[in-house]
Amino acid sequence: MVVAIIPAAGYGKRLQFPIPKQFLPVHNVPLVVHTLRLLERVPEIGAVVVAVSSEYTERLQQLCRDYNLCKVCRIVSGGAERQDSVANALRTEEARKAEYLIIHDAVRPLAPPELFQRVLQAAQRYGAAIPGIPPSDTIKEITLENTVRQTLPRERLRLIQTPQAFRRELLEEAYRAAMQRGWYATDDAALVEALGHPVAVVEGAWENIKITHPSDIALAEYLLARQRS
Repeated sequence: MVVAIIPAAGYGKRLQFPIPKQFLPVHNVPLVVHTLRLLERVPEIGAVVVAVSSEYTERLQQLCRDYNLCKVCRIVSGGAERQDSVANALRTEEARKAEYLIIHDAVRPLAPPELFQRVLQAAQRYGAAIPGIPPSDTIKEITLENTVRQTLPRERLRLIQTPQAFRRELLEEAYRAAMQRGWYATDDAALVEALGHPVAVVEGAWENIKITHPSDIALAEYLLARQRS
């Protein structure tokens, strides 16, 4: 079985809204609902576990009923950091029974269903897989003094997205090792990389934006409207 884990406990301080960004309305529908609807359309995903701040648990439960989000089988309390939220989800019965786990950001409502299928197929071959897109801008590594150390070759760089897919035992091992060291990473793949295990990179999707800044909301509204038309 394939289980998707959605960490949705962040507060999105950069957006400076009174509620967490995953609950902001986009076309009158909360952002997290748009994301969960994606998973309803991916046949390979059998169940979804969502980690959310305890004060929003009842709201999310009501949203699941209102929007008929049938695959959401468990809502768990989120942690102080994203990694803590995923760790809580990994302890659920559903996650422990899964053969493969897919981790997806709650604020990426535009990931195409075929992207989930690409990362899952690659994870079935390599054990771990993530999507990435090539950067369009020049990227430079800088020093502590804010001078250029080197210009990095764009052909070898990728901007990494979610969904990220893993063989369950591998991701559990990576999380145990990270907890023992007290180490936090910016994505789940980095924990697997720290084990020395290869992580496959598949082609990502340009429209798969992460809602981070206020301008991203307007872009998401435009892209969602274009999908409908």
